[in-house]
Amino acid sequence: MDIKRLQRPLSSLADGVLNSYSQVFFSDNRVFAAIILIITFQVPLAGLAGLAGVLISLVLAKWLGFDKKLISKGLLSYNTLLVTLPLGLYFSSGPALVLMVIFASILTFFLAVTLHGWLARYELPFLSWPFIISLWIVMLAARRFSALEVGDQTLFEWNRLYGMGGINLVNSVEWLNQLAIPQAIKTYFISMGAVFFQYSLVAGVLVAIGLLISSRIAFLLSLIGFFSAYLFYHVIGIDINSLDYTYIGFNYILMSIAIGGFFLIPSAYTFFWAVLLVPVVTFLTVGMEELLSMFHLSVYALPFNVVVLLFLFTIRQRKNRATGLHPVVVQHNNPERNLYAWSNYQNRLSQKTSLLFRLPVMGKWFISQGHDGRYTHQSDWRHAWDFVKIGQDNKTWQNNGHKLDDYHTWAKPVYPAAGGIVDSVTDGIPDNPPGDANTLNNWGNTVVMWHAAGLYTKYSHLKSGSIRFKPGDYVSPDQELAQIGNSGRSPEPHLHFQFQATPFIHSATLDYPFGYYLLDEPEKRTLRSYDRPLEGQIVSNLKIDRLLSKVFHLVPGQILRVSYHSGEKAREVTWEVQTDAYNQSSIRDREGGATAWFTNDGQAFYFTHFEGSRSNPLYAFFTACFRIPLTFDPGLTIFDQIPLFISARRWMRWIQDWIAPFHIFLKTSYRMNYESQDDPLAPEMMTLKTQVSRQIADDRLDEIACTVEVCNDGEIRLIYPKESSRFEQITINTRN
Repeated sequence: MDIKRLQRPLSSLADGVLNSYSQVFFSDNRVFAAIILIITFQVPLAGLAGLAGVLISLVLAKWLGFDKKLISKGLLSYNTLLVTLPLGLYFSSGPALVLMVIFASILTFFLAVTLHGWLARYELPFLSWPFIISLWIVMLAARRFSALEVGDQTLFEWNRLYGMGGINLVNSVEWLNQLAIPQAIKTYFISMGAVFFQYSLVAGVLVAIGLLISSRIAFLLSLIGFFSAYLFYHVIGIDINSLDYTYIGFNYILMSIAIGGFFLIPSAYTFFWAVLLVPVVTFLTVGMEELLSMFHLSVYALPFNVVVLLFLFTIRQRKNRATGLHPVVVQHNNPERNLYAWSNYQNRLSQKTSLLFRLPVMGKWFISQGHDGRYTHQSDWRHAWDFVKIGQDNKTWQNNGHKLDDYHTWAKPVYPAAGGIVDSVTDGIPDNPPGDANTLNNWGNTVVMWHAAGLYTKYSHLKSGSIRFKPGDYVSPDQELAQIGNSGRSPEPHLHFQFQATPFIHSATLDYPFGYYLLDEPEKRTLRSYDRPLEGQIVSNLKIDRLLSKVFHLVPGQILRVSYHSGEKAREVTWEVQTDAYNQSSIRDREGGATAWFTNDGQAFYFTHFEGSRSNPLYAFFTACFRIPLTFDPGLTIFDQIPLFISARRWMRWIQDWIAPFHIFLKTSYRMNYESQDDPLAPEMMTLKTQVSRQIADDRLDEIACTVEVCNDGEIRLIYPKESSRFEQITINTRN
């Protein structure tokens, strides 16, 4: 038990140390971090100083009680690395250097915390501003420290290399330096190494390899940013060699990665801006070099920091965001993950609303007039629906239609689209005979309901005397609110329904979607999520199934007992249902180190994200039950898409990554069909069929089919055909 308690803080510390290195390139890739860590020890004293600075920052953050995620991600310590690395590079070892490293680390940490808190209010990153400010201060102050001696670590490079790897290492580096590599490419690699104050071709090559392993998009952007600058220097007439001997080429690399793929969703637009901002970085670089040379200070990463912060602040001030520049909301520390997660969210949940509204009627209904209707749904009142019932002959009436009773819609019940409080009621207006209309009382008998700040619903043309509630009453979605009539401007019985932002009967409409509804099409039924019915469509609400609703009702603290068979092995594990401070629910396999995030909104159970190994049975549950609407409808097929960075084969994703900002050709599709239930009235078991297929364009690469059995005793059984999956059967017991 004591060992486990010790393992967690040590693991968190290790994560913080490694991420402090890769975070400089906006990454949390461990391989990349390890490469950078090794490179910094090319000069051992510099490596030790950098590592000491990181550890001091992490200990300070832990001691002062900062957020664990900030610590483990290295966000409060990567600037300290950049400050202490050059101290070990430029000065000799001794007590004075130790004191410099300690107090420079403390200063940088305080600056990082302060700038993080200040800029976070504007949703902006603090980048490497703490590094620039702190290193300037330290380097200016060091001129007065007589006990601090300038080191000779950079003067005897060949001796150092010989001590590290003997004559073979010396010969290898000499061979690499003498290769007939174009000067532009050499300068690119040196600029990559210069990010960590390693001014050598070898260091730069290793950093570039690490960046390539971490992200193909980031690597591509590093090339675009640097060589755009190289070309611009040539065009404008600046000495191109200045990129080499001043080591400031990394400003273009970091700017391009930040703008093109990290803080914004990678796209053709972000790539365009990464190139367009190169001249701006150049002006700042050349201008600030002239200014700072008076103080004998280097420009360091100042141009990158200024341009990125200015651009991101400008983007935040836009009113119209439909320009292809989409800020990253959930940061995955990887351009590809950011892109694939955003793309998947746009397809699945971009229209999701905080309140889920259902259709205000039960059964199947015809939309006789939708948004931008031909008759009355225009101008400020364009976002509305008219609901009517039609018979098998597609007519709204029977007999001769001369009486209100002849209409299928007449006196049908109306229900609240969501629970809310009655705000106002208009009643007592007589119902019109068929074909007549009351233009003086346009809306007829009407109820307006309040649901949330700035969100109301309106139900009009109701039957006179049928309204069951008064203002101030709370009405649940299952209570009958009124009946459909023919009052107001209504030539035949129908229900006019709209969302609005204000409570008045004449309020303009609000464009707001329904949460879920079923759409009847000629040869199929489909589930629509966060959508708006169109004129001429036949729609209906989901009928919530008791069994599915019960079994997939997972609450925080609930323990799931899981048994599974894989080949001849049988194992039992436990999963725990959790929720975080943001009310996001997840299922966690502590032993296997996997987590699957999910949502149950009362009408559907669906997964949103997964982290962990694909060999974990939790991943099988994630894919097999990716989306389960809590209804049973054998004629209904559910379609969805699983994010590529979770589901795609690694080698295929590597190919996709290179062109992902411009075109995504890979896809992982999810399909679910309702198969059978043992008793339609009181089912004890229900069977669903799911298929997960990976595709290139429309060509299917492979498919994993699964039979999902949902039982009344709380069991969910995932059954796979032989040789189609690593598992034969997974049994998840949700009731213990």
